[in-house]
Amino acid sequence: MNEPPMRLSPQELRDVTLAQAIERADEARTLVSQTEWDEITRQAVDAARGRGVPRVDVADVVRERAAAAVDRAAGRDTTVALLRQAGAQGRWLARGLPLLALLLGLVLDRVANAHQVDLLSPPLLLVLGWNLVVYALLFWHAWHAWHAWRARRAHDAHEPPASPSALHQWLLRRRAHAGQRARRGLPARIAADFITHWSGLTRARFTQQVASVLHLCAAAWAAGIALSLLLRGLVVSYHFGWESTFLDADQVHAIVGLLFAPLTLLFGLTPFSLQEVAAAQNFAGEGAAGARWVWMYVGLLTLVVVLPRLLLAAWAHWRQAQWARQCTLDTRGSDFDALRQALPDDLRIGLLCTTPTLRPTLATVRALHAEHGTTMSAQGDRLCLIEPADAATSVDAVVVWGDGPAPPLPPAWRQAPLLTLASAQFGASWVCDGALFERLAALLPTRRHALQRLGQTWQARNEALFTESLQRLAAHLHACAALVKTGTNAARYVELLQALDAALRDLHGHTAAMAPAPGPPPPTPQGALTASGDTTALAVGTSAGAAAGVAAGAKVGAMIDAGTGGLTLGVGTVLGALLGGTTAWAMRTLQKKGAQKGSIDELLRRMVEDACTRYLVLAHWGRTPAAQANERGTRWHADVVATVAAHWETLTAALNAEAARDDTLQPLLRTMLRGILSREGV
Repeated sequence: MNEPPMRLSPQELRDVTLAQAIERADEARTLVSQTEWDEITRQAVDAARGRGVPRVDVADVVRERAAAAVDRAAGRDTTVALLRQAGAQGRWLARGLPLLALLLGLVLDRVANAHQVDLLSPPLLLVLGWNLVVYALLFWHAWHAWHAWRARRAHDAHEPPASPSALHQWLLRRRAHAGQRARRGLPARIAADFITHWSGLTRARFTQQVASVLHLCAAAWAAGIALSLLLRGLVVSYHFGWESTFLDADQVHAIVGLLFAPLTLLFGLTPFSLQEVAAAQNFAGEGAAGARWVWMYVGLLTLVVVLPRLLLAAWAHWRQAQWARQCTLDTRGSDFDALRQALPDDLRIGLLCTTPTLRPTLATVRALHAEHGTTMSAQGDRLCLIEPADAATSVDAVVVWGDGPAPPLPPAWRQAPLLTLASAQFGASWVCDGALFERLAALLPTRRHALQRLGQTWQARNEALFTESLQRLAAHLHACAALVKTGTNAARYVELLQALDAALRDLHGHTAAMAPAPGPPPPTPQGALTASGDTTALAVGTSAGAAAGVAAGAKVGAMIDAGTGGLTLGVGTVLGALLGGTTAWAMRTLQKKGAQKGSIDELLRRMVEDACTRYLVLAHWGRTPAAQANERGTRWHADVVATVAAHWETLTAALNAEAARDDTLQPLLRTMLRGILSREGV
């Protein structure tokens, strides 16, 4: 926020001001839709990034964005088109007023007396006196402006914004034709907003423009008076002199000497003598001697009025041109807050994992949410998660993630703000991934809007994965329901499980190379049967059957484990045995002939429980330390069992319906699984 004001051309500044007026006045986005604004902003950002801008700011996009927005609005509204143009009315007024002043000067003396040259001419004295007063005021103003500039420079303060002038606003309204035709409606609001801000921004230029015109008018007025004297002298014989009720010749001689002193002192001209002044009393002077008086008048007007005013007009015109070449726009103000918040940002976040068993999760998370290592929002925000191995450059913040002691930070990261997250606060479940962005937004308040958009993009990707997973689960369970109805070979169930595991694994970025080695065989609970025990002991509802399921699960689960690269049941000893026991019981039930309806119903329920548990496990595989995997998996399975029981009647109807004609299973699974994750407190 310490960047100096940016420089623009006058037309670029006009476009920016008009675009802001459109954006503020058109709250309903009827002239330029919000979709168009977003598209214009993205195009401007892409252009800035194409120029190699490392981090896009307001100054990098404001020109292109404003020009594109005004182009669209001007093609739809004539008022906007008129406001965009630098009007010709001001130029004609600036040229016409000096000509009018010249004409007034030409007729001024003729209105009084066409045949006399008055040594004490009131119009002449008024012109000279007024100009001397103006010079004094200009000097006083310049002196105060110089001291104010020195004070601002000493305190390193910016020049306060100028308030718009009434004359400037009136000219702008006339230019936009908003006075009579657009008193109401969107064009009037845009015109009013633009006029207020534009006149304030350009008051310095307008002041110099007005000053230049006024100086030219004063010079033209004096030149008109001088020309009037010279031209009338061609056809008229002047009677020159003076008359007064209260002044005598000595006093008039003193006045005339003071009046013509600039000419006599600078050019060495002979001043008028007392005898010449006394001889001209009551306009007694005439003949060729009058030419001297006329030329003295003309010289005095030229020296005191015409030349100084032309120099002042040239100075004002030069300053006006300087403003046009160096006009600036301060993008740090509140007028650009909305654009600043909408601009995409580039964030580099250092991610330091303090739990070694969670480090593979970083690769999985980056693969799921980042393309070429970068997460990008729809608005163009970019987030790059950097590991210590890539810590050659600085980062915007450092996230220390895990439950172990934090190692020393890389040197390039030590000046960045630090955020500490336990393993359960981020990554434990995809529904709590948003905590990373919420905490980062609190840590980096100036980047919060970009972090909110990136967090929404991140969670949208999680939701998309969840939806795809639900589709796979629904298809799997419909296939299981068909399998139960037809009594197909039990090996088919193994194939369905392998297909489900492979699909979930691929969706969530798990590869066989990332899978841990299968754990040791689960301990056989006391009183349980061996793997080769009596198959009839696997009946539902007996403690022996449950124990035998766990024992047999190790053997049957090993077969499934081998088919899925050790991922499915290698997540933990207890959880592997639990899933394996369910699978073994389902396979034995499928192999039995003439199973009772209750067993079939229980079989389908076990399949639903197994599938839901597998989703929860595989979707979050590697997100928590190994020591917590069994505990979370077992808790999840217990919650799945309770949830399935609570929704079983609805689940049965959805499972028995034809998959191609029924869409109730997937929403039901969504409600069940989201409820489980919510109850987990993540």
